[in-house]
Amino acid sequence: MGKKLVLNDQIYNFSSDSERKMLTDRYQKYLGEKIKGFPSTKIIIKKLRKYDNRFEIEITGPEEVFVFNLIKREIGTVINFDEVQEGSISKGTMIDCGQVGFGIFVDCAIMNPKTDVLLPLHSLREQLCNGKHKSLSEIIKAYDFIDKFPIYVKIKVIDREEMKISGIIAQETLNLYKKCLRENIEGVFISGQSKGQVKKALIKTGHLRDIVSIERFGFLEHIVLLRRGTQSPGIISDIGNLLRRSKLSTIRPDRIDGLFNNGK
Repeated sequence: MGKKLVLNDQIYNFSSDSERKMLTDRYQKYLGEKIKGFPSTKIIIKKLRKYDNRFEIEITGPEEVFVFNLIKREIGTVINFDEVQEGSISKGTMIDCGQVGFGIFVDCAIMNPKTDVLLPLHSLREQLCNGKHKSLSEIIKAYDFIDKFPIYVKIKVIDREEMKISGIIAQETLNLYKKCLRENIEGVFISGQSKGQVKKALIKTGHLRDIVSIERFGFLEHIVLLRRGTQSPGIISDIGNLLRRSKLSTIRPDRIDGLFNNGK
């Protein structure tokens, strides 16, 4: 019968049917790499849902149950509101970043009804600036948060009557910043390109030697960690023109450290 899933990844940064097909083909290859050890089981992309730009897939074959669980674990899937549990960890991306002053909303693929998770300002202050009374705009500027920035969220409060969810930043994401601060290394966040395209841009500009790793958080969301002494604005200046319509931002330990240690 096969098993159907709607994946967490969102597909965007295309302006024509041909570009959409190109992204779909790349995603099909990406899925194939995930299950190359199961040649008798197939994953077919059924459609790209128009209202949330997520792929609906079907898994068929003798190992379909195993592959179903593998894909859920490694890529993630949409989840119904009534299935969300307090204390669970969700993978998401920031949306409408800086549009409100009381926190940051994160799209964690929660549906029926569509519900974004709020990271309240008080928790962001506690986790990102040592409890200092900084405004949301100061926090966003220091961390260079932008829409589609990938983040792991720990669900804290679920209001099932008002259909609202709030959370805090999960340890998986905090560890990334701790690594950058501890090792004094910068990073570049890139949204809207596959890992292969990011790597091609780094090679073409001669910057592959300047990176420590390319951390993939979603199919189109990556953080490039740089070698000590390499500055992220210079990397962005060089690769930006090669990554069409992509959004880029920086991770800079000196700015983050300044938010922690300066002022009240």
